Amino acid sequence: MPKWRRPTCLATEKITSLLREDVELLRGVHEEVEDIEIELEFITCFLKEADAMAARDPGSGNIVVARRDPRVGMQFVHDNELVGIDSPRNELVHRLISGPSVRTVVSLGGIGKTTLARKVYENKTVVQQFDCHAWVTVSQSFHAEELLRTLLRCFYEARKESPPDSIGRIDEEEFIGKSREYLHDKRYIAVFDDAWNQDFWHSIEHVLLDNNKGCRIIITTRNAKVAEFCKKSSLIHVHNLRPLPLELARELLHRTAFRFDPEKQCPPESKDLSLDIVRRCQGLPLATVDIGGLLSTKGKDVVQWKSLHNRFSAEFNGNPHLTDIKKILSFSYHDLPHYLKSCFLSLGMFPEDYSIRCGRLFRLWVAEGFVKQKTRYKL
Repeated sequence: MPKWRRPTCLATEKITSLLREDVELLRGVHEEVEDIEIELEFITCFLKEADAMAARDPGSGNIVVARRDPRVGMQFVHDNELVGIDSPRNELVHRLISGPSVRTVVSLGGIGKTTLARKVYENKTVVQQFDCHAWVTVSQSFHAEELLRTLLRCFYEARKESPPDSIGRIDEEEFIGKSREYLHDKRYIAVFDDAWNQDFWHSIEHVLLDNNKGCRIIITTRNAKVAEFCKKSSLIHVHNLRPLPLELARELLHRTAFRFDPEKQCPPESKDLSLDIVRRCQGLPLATVDIGGLLSTKGKDVVQWKSLHNRFSAEFNGNPHLTDIKKILSFSYHDLPHYLKSCFLSLGMFPEDYSIRCGRLFRLWVAEGFVKQKTRYKL
């Protein structure tokens, strides 16, 4: 066993020098960490303020602006190309034309809500039951006065009447008065598509009076709080649409992929592939339609179908036929508050089709600092 030796002065000086260098390095790292923490605090404050501004004025925190809404085209798809819509459409039509005479709000959420609302709104039975109707797209960045102008203009045009010349000059209070005067003896139906913010209801609840004539309002929204706000002043029915069942989704895929085939039938050798592709779409109609559109360019070539199936993730990221899916997902992402965006992005570290336990996920978010304890104030 080697004998311990007292370090020489030179060795002591060397060690001391190295320790001093380490201390200086650590001191520099500490200062850099403090600088990073300060920058992160600034970024967090900015994100919080952006969310607060969006809540106060949806037209001012809207950082990402889409030039084209990929969901618009689904409203005008022919009935023959749709699947699984008959039952909810018939139910909704019945609810609109019958029921209580008080003003009733129907809130549509879930998958395919705008498509369903459009098909019901244009239904001949519905059109015949109402004296006037209006379709207004609200969007995330709506402005109250412009929304009211569009609403009143639609009511006049539905009856082939000319709106008053002063419609472009009157303020919100005058709008309310003119609208109530115009609608007091009419049974109306109004659709407000894509309402994001619960404050939207404050802009219209007094405009659309309850004249006890069975008036109906349809709101499509992804925000459950919108429906909650409506309950304060109106009878409301909430209808959440579910993803397509597997068989209906596969029927939709075949109709789209073989749209130019008179029989619209999938060849036997591609049926297993089509079933797996549909499972990946998880019942989302727009995703199914987009994938079907891409498959329609492949014909019935099973080799190309297999190639697409094997490169599904790569095709999703790079194929222009599938960009609409990513745009729609981005709408939901950008609508999240800042503290949930990090939680959502953290899911990217898990493998595809991986089952995540909620408890583990919550602990991960807490450990990463994504979830923080709220301050409690004692009275």
